[in-house]
Amino acid sequence: MSVTRSVTRELVLACLRMRVDAAALTQARRCVFDGLAVALAAAQDEAIGLLRRISGQPGASRLIGGGLVAEADAARLNGMMTALLLFDDNSGPMWGHPTAPLMPAVFAVAETEGLSLEAALRAFVVGYEVECRLGRVLNPSAYEAGWHATNTQGTIGAAIACAILLGLDETQTCRAIGIAASLAGGMRRNFGSMTMSLHCGEAAANAVRAVRLAQSGFTAHPDIFGRPNSYGEALSREWDEAAFVAMIAEIGVAPPVIVDPGPILKLYPCGQPTLYGVDCALALMRDHGVTAEAIVEMEFRVSYILPRTLIHTRPETALQAKPSMHYCVAATFVDNGPKLSSFTDAAVMRPSIRRLLDCARFVVLPEYEEHVPGVRARALELPVTVWVRLRDGREAEATMAHHRGMPQHPATEADLLDKFQMCAHRPGGPVMAELNRPGASVADLLTLVGEAS
Repeated sequence: MSVTRSVTRELVLACLRMRVDAAALTQARRCVFDGLAVALAAAQDEAIGLLRRISGQPGASRLIGGGLVAEADAARLNGMMTALLLFDDNSGPMWGHPTAPLMPAVFAVAETEGLSLEAALRAFVVGYEVECRLGRVLNPSAYEAGWHATNTQGTIGAAIACAILLGLDETQTCRAIGIAASLAGGMRRNFGSMTMSLHCGEAAANAVRAVRLAQSGFTAHPDIFGRPNSYGEALSREWDEAAFVAMIAEIGVAPPVIVDPGPILKLYPCGQPTLYGVDCALALMRDHGVTAEAIVEMEFRVSYILPRTLIHTRPETALQAKPSMHYCVAATFVDNGPKLSSFTDAAVMRPSIRRLLDCARFVVLPEYEEHVPGVRARALELPVTVWVRLRDGREAEATMAHHRGMPQHPATEADLLDKFQMCAHRPGGPVMAELNRPGASVADLLTLVGEAS
């Protein structure tokens, strides 16, 4: 009698076999340190307060900004905190933000179970691997269709990581993935609103709910990635099961994505695609003496995907401004680089900013059009050029293939410590030391972090 193949089970087995080495753990600590910093910066934001009113049931799970709530609520609130300021890390292979949906789910479960920080970090690495490698088989089609990969892939990666922490068996883990798949979602149309970061909170909370339900005996289809009506088919019109199986074969064999290529750790609090433009603007200021007052015309020469992603060309709120190339470049010229203080509703409406927005436009380069072979697969990683014309008639331009914070130009430890200081208003050294302390628990770490709020 033949046995029906389960590709979801193959994914689970690959994850259970994956060995996490020292290099991967080092990168995981960097991602978590960065994630904690940006969550602290957002902890007192109005949006977090609104969510906490309806998602803050009493419990024993720690919030990054202080306080105790129920396990899934902690995952939800901490996830939204990590993502709200759009200062959290990115991954090119994922087409999204890996830490914001993953860290809060892993920490909530690990804290409840009294697990070590190292156990949580090892599970984090596996979840990171899944959400990022899924990006390579779901996208660009799923992204182009409007799905937010941070949720659709992050929910799955976080569920697998939490299942590993709980020691679920193969059947339970497959069910957890099935439950998580039905709870996942997130539409890119909501970029520039509170709901954009809620995608991360819901991904983390739904991962926790999925594994707890599976642990209790709750059922779901054991092969949600199998045909017909698979998760991949629902999200991507170009879903290729053979490519998915090949992706599974790479887990635990190829270098982990968290190491190669590694994370994008941002040095400015705005959407990752805008950072190419930010570095272009800084180069124009440095190399050509361009000032905000001198600019009369500005072009962002980009791939086809950026105008469809960075939809707020004339933002009116801070949240709209964060994923806006137009605003982030304008703020770079006006503020000498976008800062946390650049992103307030009042700052967005400054006359100096509005004038620059009026003279800026996207231009999709012919070589980066959608139909050009090879462009779609790397549409978010193609170079960006910022061109300006000045009042005196001069023209200048700068092109960036890699912005600061990308693996090709990585953030240093000093950069991350400076970022923590900016976000938390206290030195990050003690938190970094705790992340490296043998025997540390997740509860120990979150207690220390809570003192920073």
